Amino acid sequence: MTEDTIQFAQKRNVSAKVVLIPWDPENAEHIERLYIQRVACGWHSEMIEKWRGMQREGKKAIQWIVSSISSKCYSWQAIALSGNSVQHIALTERYRQVLSEDDPTKEAKIAQHVSQCPEEKDPLFDTAVSLRGVPRVPSESLSFVPIGHISLDSEIRDPTLANKREHLYRIATFFISPTLESYGIGRTAMDTIESMALKAPLHAKALALNTVAKEHHYDTEKWIAYGRAPPKIQVQEWYERRGYKVYKHEGDYFLQKNQAGNIWPLTAVSLRKNLV
Repeated sequence: MTEDTIQFAQKRNVSAKVVLIPWDPENAEHIERLYIQRVACGWHSEMIEKWRGMQREGKKAIQWIVSSISSKCYSWQAIALSGNSVQHIALTERYRQVLSEDDPTKEAKIAQHVSQCPEEKDPLFDTAVSLRGVPRVPSESLSFVPIGHISLDSEIRDPTLANKREHLYRIATFFISPTLESYGIGRTAMDTIESMALKAPLHAKALALNTVAKEHHYDTEKWIAYGRAPPKIQVQEWYERRGYKVYKHEGDYFLQKNQAGNIWPLTAVSLRKNLV
């Protein structure tokens, strides 16, 4: 499968969908994969050991973003392309979530991701025995190739970002494979995590997050110094379009080291979205 497969599916009104699978802070492969993705992200690869403790305690809830497909259908045929073959999949339910081999673009997305990130080609297994400090039974036979990760934090040092007693949670540690940034996966991951936050046991009343202030997006000199291309989208404005409102700016919040070893401070902007 190729990128053409994904575009074909989009034309057939098949929307990107994701499944979230808990990160296992005790599994060496999970730890290594998270490190690889944080290096690719460019932020906080040095924080993973601390995050392991927070994940165990339920203060962080890092989950892998795994490609899936959701199709609204009325007894129609979805066509999945596999190499030169055409495979017809009957979809007879009114709304069906199509996973793994039934996903007409799943393999194309994974192939596109691992072609740029060959160190991520090996699948992981679902082994986490808890999430948010609550025991769970993992499906250890389930293998998957994560194309990103996201966390829903319940406790951090800034109570305006996360306060469990007030049902306020922070969306954090959010990364999508750069090769797949234009397929709506980030938007769908946010939809999924927001829906999850509303339900039991969290019953979130509000969500918050922080990110680099939008003025830095256009600071080409800084991105060149980091040895990185500017982000494809203006992140602050992307969150604002989702209904998040700015409530705080903090200067020198992010301290990013450039290729010369110099520290470049970046302003953070905090945003909040009321759910109820």
